[in-house]
Amino acid sequence: MPYVDPREANNRLIDSLEEIKARNGSPPWRERMVATERFRMVLLCWPPGHHHLKHYHPRVDESIFICEGHVRAIFDDDQEIVAGPGSFLFAERGVAHDMIVIGERPLIMIAVVAPNEPNDDIFL
Repeated sequence: MPYVDPREANNRLIDSLEEIKARNGSPPWRERMVATERFRMVLLCWPPGHHHLKHYHPRVDESIFICEGHVRAIFDDDQEIVAGPGSFLFAERGVAHDMIVIGERPLIMIAVVAPNEPNDDIFL
């Protein structure tokens, strides 16, 4: 998930999923919710069938919370999981991960990356 300049994030005191969905419309989209130098939080919406290419972060940890939809994720080439609403996923720095949206509904997920560093995605 690309770096977010703190000046480009919403950094709102309060926001709602429904308001964010209304602002962005049909997937795919990416809402920069919060960003500081210590972390970034992004809401992502991907259409059914979307494949986020395999990558890893050499210096940062990534936590993911699934709000809507389902995803098949593969961690380090051998641990495959299917996650749906209410699921938390964790990709520790250096752990390769690959994600594909499954089912008929878009995937909406919150990704939190810490620290918020530029150039931290390495695609394989």
